[in-house]
Amino acid sequence: MAEFDSWVEAQEFQITLDAQGKIIDYLDNETRRPNTPEERIRQKMTQILHCEFGYPAANIGLERSINIGREVKRADIVVYNNAAACASNNQGEIYLIAEVKAPTILDSDGQLDSYMSASSAQGGFWTNGNKIDFYRKEVETGNIISWLGIPKYEQAWDSIGKYKKSDLIVPVDLKLAFRRCHNAIYRSGIDSEDIALDMVRIILSKIEDEASAKDECDFHITPEESKNEKARNAACDRVRRLFNAVRDRYTDVFSPTEEITASNAQLAVVISQLQQYSFMDSSHDVIGTAYEIYVASHLKGERGQYFTNRLVVNMMVKIATPTERDIILDPACGSGGFILTAMNYIFDNIDNSSRSANSKEILKRNVVHQLFGVDISPKLVKIAKANMLLGKDGHGGIEHANSLDAVSKLSARFNELCGIEKPNIILTNPPFGSGHDLRIKEPNILSQYKNGHQWEVSNSGDIVYSDKLNDRQGIAPELLFLEKCLSWVKEGGIIGIVMAKGQLDNREALAIRKMICSQAQILAVINLHEDTFEPFCGSKASVIFLRKQQHVLQDYRIFMAISNKVGQTSRGEAIFKKDAEGNPVIRNGQHILDEDLSEIAESYLEFKNGTLVESEFRYTIAFSDLDSYALSLNPVHYLPQHNAAFRKVITLGESDDFEIHRLGDLARVYNGPRFKRPYADFGVTSGPTIRKYFTGTALTQLNSDNVKYLDSSKANVQVKKQLDALTIFKGYILVSDSGTLGRVTYALSQHDGHVATNNLIRIVVDDLPLRGYLYEFLQSELGQSLMLKNAYGTNQEHLEPDIIADIPIPVPKNRAVTEEIGNEVIASIDELERSIVSSNGAKTLLLSTLGE
Repeated sequence: MAEFDSWVEAQEFQITLDAQGKIIDYLDNETRRPNTPEERIRQKMTQILHCEFGYPAANIGLERSINIGREVKRADIVVYNNAAACASNNQGEIYLIAEVKAPTILDSDGQLDSYMSASSAQGGFWTNGNKIDFYRKEVETGNIISWLGIPKYEQAWDSIGKYKKSDLIVPVDLKLAFRRCHNAIYRSGIDSEDIALDMVRIILSKIEDEASAKDECDFHITPEESKNEKARNAACDRVRRLFNAVRDRYTDVFSPTEEITASNAQLAVVISQLQQYSFMDSSHDVIGTAYEIYVASHLKGERGQYFTNRLVVNMMVKIATPTERDIILDPACGSGGFILTAMNYIFDNIDNSSRSANSKEILKRNVVHQLFGVDISPKLVKIAKANMLLGKDGHGGIEHANSLDAVSKLSARFNELCGIEKPNIILTNPPFGSGHDLRIKEPNILSQYKNGHQWEVSNSGDIVYSDKLNDRQGIAPELLFLEKCLSWVKEGGIIGIVMAKGQLDNREALAIRKMICSQAQILAVINLHEDTFEPFCGSKASVIFLRKQQHVLQDYRIFMAISNKVGQTSRGEAIFKKDAEGNPVIRNGQHILDEDLSEIAESYLEFKNGTLVESEFRYTIAFSDLDSYALSLNPVHYLPQHNAAFRKVITLGESDDFEIHRLGDLARVYNGPRFKRPYADFGVTSGPTIRKYFTGTALTQLNSDNVKYLDSSKANVQVKKQLDALTIFKGYILVSDSGTLGRVTYALSQHDGHVATNNLIRIVVDDLPLRGYLYEFLQSELGQSLMLKNAYGTNQEHLEPDIIADIPIPVPKNRAVTEEIGNEVIASIDELERSIVSSNGAKTLLLSTLGE
């Protein structure tokens, strides 16, 4: 649960950090706050109050003083009746108060009650991120009572649970509410299978209510109902009847006796968390992402199956470029991610066309009946069908079956529309893995495939299959899926499939690679970043795109790419793009994930159009350049020759001893702003406003002879902020971005807290042994080659922080090795500092002895 909660938190809310890793306050971009769990939750709740509930930002204050008798306390979040009251911190004009704690604090300590009693607050809430408790102050008695929520801006407290359709809130992000629902049900001990499916049923009930003609909501519960068992049961019965209506309408999705299995007490909690939101007015991405995050921890992880990273899905759909004329299939469809994404891609193109509104709707209705999926898990089939119901009701194309078995065993309708050689686009991420338990050993399945049989390579290099099945050792499932896709797709059709990366060049997959080359044109091979499927799966994977062709060209170009950025860490924490000064890049109010899969898709389309400008990780090779003996399809083997340093690092990553990480994923990488230097008067070297200023040259000098001095009293507000941004601290790794390019230095005690030139790229690593390892690596010949390769400039070579951040770093998988190297480096730096102190001491003693 801890891993799941951590992953969800990373997905659900974009907290803005500055270059030093501090939180940029949501209400005041000039304020910095410590990056603590409690502060992250507070920022999250502040955004929800503003964006979802509509409270003006000018009415909200953080860390506001509350007078309680002779004591003065500070409340985490205070919402005032108006902006003037907020500006003056008028305790008599407080509307609501929130108390925020870290997730490790499980229950309120009564602080919120005292804040509310001592002020005019009408209500408030206590939260630790995982749960939230709402309260209201009774007008007549002043008693603090439990409540079901807080009202929207300018609505009454009594409106909670008495919603009309027009009152519903368009959610900024539903993931937080979904997690609270998840936690409420999970702790109650329901089997994990029913936890996820129950949420599906409840989601559909909510949408059923929103789609009805009634103005009042049936999906609701009032505070009074929640406190009265009979009334609470009646509220839950309303929601159960909503699901029954969905169940009875879609008899091919739900059984006649299927029902919401949560108890009324559990269901009431879920209703209270979701009732204020409008699902139908939310974008499909918001609903779909929250939906998948909810089921992710329960419905995957067995038989080598995992939810496909949405960035990978988006990349593959964009490369396939489906149209309204295509029949699209996913033979291992899971929750329907590829099918839904392809549908939405086609819908967007239809909407952006010049067709009439009526024509667009007709086309969309046709498209949903051209989408097909199969999965071996009945749970996932139900999830996929329900997911399609959330879209445009294309659930009829989803069937429960083993795709590796005969297609003829699927329904007659499925075979008629999407049988053998009917689909012209197949996109899939089948189960993959080399573990003994995952391999296919059933003779009735293996016998249907050439690659289910034993084989050997003849003297002429051809594959010779025997009559014997490979049922003792078994076959990796993705190899059979690839062969199945080749037979299933229409002539001229496209296959995009995720494969274990090892199958690109190992001997086990040689036969299937030979089959690919004889039956299809290889369009693209893309190595995915090793964190792509984290935190639930650490498998290294690749994507292969093929076009089935009976008569394959003798030679042609193949697009190859290596992904180096996937927008997340191995713990699933989001990584966002930053500018040269280390500040987040924000477009249309949204952070931008630091990933390259969308760029790879664009590069493929450029390749397809003949306009690709090849680069170190996106390039083409001729089919005739493939290694004729091993027939390796691994892009690493075909890296352009001028990429010797990259080739060495990537090759290390292919081994079992190293992991490859972007430097920007291991450290904060930035340089400071350009600024007008407020130099101190000549000869002034000390004083309360005097600050040392280190040039690149001064930093390399142990005696700091060339240090300069600045006077902050001469600086305006903007320059003072720039001085703070340029301040360095002991342990910073510094890289010169011009002049002596790529020179690496280490900030010592004598540099701590002083200002350094903006021509130094800062690399900030919190992990001390890793810091030492990186410092040593960046000084090595390999590290220097990686840094300097992309230096640019017409007249003078130059480095940028994003170039340094993109450097691939080979980190030993064995932490002890990293620590051994890193600690040695740090020890040598400590020894250097001691020698500087001794040298300065000797110099002082000498001068004293000489009487100078």
